[in-house]
This record gives sequence, C-alpha cells and structure tokens, in this order.
Amino acid sequence: MGTYRIHCNVDGAKVYFDGDYKGEIAEGILDVPIYVTGTPYRTFTIEKEGYKTYTGTITSVPGKGQVVDIYAKLSALPLVEYGTLHLLVTPTLSTIYYDGTDAGTVPPNGIFIIRDVVPGNHAIQISREGYVTQTMELFMGKNEIKKVPVTLRKAVSGSLTVSSDPPGARVYLDGQMIGMTPLTVADVSPGEHTLLITMDGYTDFSQTITITEEGSIVSAALVPAAQTGRAGLSPLVLLGALAGCAFLVVRRR
Repeated sequence: MGTYRIHCNVDGAKVYFDGDYKGEIAEGILDVPIYVTGTPYRTFTIEKEGYKTYTGTITSVPGKGQVVDIYAKLSALPLVEYGTLHLLVTPTLSTIYYDGTDAGTVPPNGIFIIRDVVPGNHAIQISREGYVTQTMELFMGKNEIKKVPVTLRKAVSGSLTVSSDPPGARVYLDGQMIGMTPLTVADVSPGEHTLLITMDGYTDFSQTITITEEGSIVSAALVPAAQTGRAGLSPLVLLGALAGCAFLVVRRR
C-alpha cells in the first residue's frame, strides 16, 4: 500500500477523495492509505463550516510504501453579523412575507420574530383578509435587534357606479349580474373585481377594477358588433327580381 498525506491549516476539516469521505485533519495532517493497484483517485476536497471549500486534482499515485504529500490551505469565510427582527402585529394571525417569501403567520401573542436577518434592506409585507395590506422596507444593521409595531387598517367597502353608451346594458360583477346601466351599487368589498358590460348587438366590455373606500366609477362606450356573413335579400327585393326575369322571358318570345 501507499499513502497520501494531506497537510491542512485547519484541524477538524473533512477530507474526501472523489466524493468518498476519508477522515478529518488532526494536528495539521491526515494520512490516507490506498492500494497501489487500485483505481487511482482523481480529485480531493477539504471542507469545514466557516471556511471556503478547497478542491484540488490528484496528479500522482504513491508506490508501495511511498508517501505522497498534498498541501491545502483553507480560507475563512467573512463573518456575517446577523440581526433579529421583532414585528409587533395587530391583528394576530396575519401573514408575513419576508423578501417575497411566505415567512409564516403571526401567533396569538402578536409577536412575529425573524432571526438571522442579513444586514441590509429587506421587504416586509403583512396581510390579512378584511384588512389593507401593508408593505414596508426595513434596514437591518449588524447584530441589531429591531422592534417594529404594525397595525393593519380595516378594509372599508366602497361603491361602484357604472354607465354605458348606449344605456340599458347588463352589468356583471365577478360573474354575477348586478343590474343594468346606469346603476350604482354600494358596499362592494374592497380589492380587485372583474366587471363585464354586455348588450345585444354590441361587443362586450370587460375590465378589472379596484374598489377602494372612495369608490370606483366606470363609463363604457359600447362598440357595435361587426356584421358577419352575407346579407339576406328582403322579400320585396326577391319579388322584384323574379318579375324582371318574367318580363325578359315574355319580351323574347
């Protein structure tokens, strides 16, 4: 057998040959015995938490009783001094989004804690059905513990006023008919809705609307539907054409 002797500056670092675990560095070295007649190893990897992983190529094979030295130096990763964010949220059971990811639901005590926050700017969004969603951007410093009170405002229903030209069109809100133009509907739930205005002989008018507590007003100019197919002949025109043909036949005789 022969031996690979790994020299490394970090005790406890794990050593792998072609992905196979061989042991840990102790007092700066690790001896890895191998069969000289076996399949040669091609790569080695040394890793430890807090250090950049080192990968190298094995270029030689030890002979019988021979030791081949391999040297590697691990570089420490820069320390990240994380912060902690305490969100004091009313109402409870609101949903928290942290940098666009669902982070969870506010517990009954109203305190939602986000740990290991990387220093810098972060986007926070708090939402709950029946309340106005609140979005904010917070800056977290190194090792900072930040407490932020958040109170969501209850969403208030608004009115919807719809008119059309010509009037008398049917109005549908989220697939349900609510009347004919012109009309005003009070107490529409806040948020986005689908509005459809339709009338025979005209192209449908469809629009996504947002209802706020100030209300929403929609005015639609309906466009006549395009004529399709060949126009049919009226009975009077058809009789006139037949009479003309009969006159020509008699005249030729």
